[in-house]
Amino acid sequence: MKLGQSKAGKLSQRIKIDRSVVYKLLYKLIEKGFVSSVKEEKSQLYKATNPELILEYLNEKVENYKQLLPELNKLKKESKQPLIVEAYKGKNITRIALRDIINNLKESGTVLCTAVDESIPLAKYKLILDQYERDMIHYKIKERVIIKEGTKGLFKKGTSAYRKIPEKFFNQNPVQIYGDNVQLIIWGNPDYLLIMRGKPVADAYRKQFELLWKIAEK
Repeated sequence: MKLGQSKAGKLSQRIKIDRSVVYKLLYKLIEKGFVSSVKEEKSQLYKATNPELILEYLNEKVENYKQLLPELNKLKKESKQPLIVEAYKGKNITRIALRDIINNLKESGTVLCTAVDESIPLAKYKLILDQYERDMIHYKIKERVIIKEGTKGLFKKGTSAYRKIPEKFFNQNPVQIYGDNVQLIIWGNPDYLLIMRGKPVADAYRKQFELLWKIAEK
């Protein structure tokens, strides 16, 4: 955009990438319609086209994926694999964890959470948690949460019910049970997220939660 029409050699110098690689990249951009090419005398000149075309290209990709999504979800539900385990790490694990809950409970449901302390997620991910709370309200998702004594409830808009346990039994790494899924989050550097998918494992964790819920203080 800044150079206007330019030779591949000049682009190569500007972005400090070998000329042979620049030619390959330009060819791919031309195929997508993001770059135009014209020959002047013995030189080939390249120019970036309207940046709005990139948005049109991405929107087309999204629409194509939306058409595939029902079939992909059907294949996922039909999978006979008894247990699926997914592992994630890094700064995006909270976003992944909360979006997975929303995506699995859009037809309403309840999330069971144990050993949740609001200080860690609030310090790092307040915007993500705010969006999660809005989605919970929108999709009528409820939550039952077991926290340690002295900890205040994380959400304030009536989506969550809280009970507390003594601090000596508290584990700062959350466990979340929703549908046929179980999440374990391990705070650290980096943070880790483990998602186990399967009805037997979710039922087992749900039984443990219900036992702890009965003995926890309102």
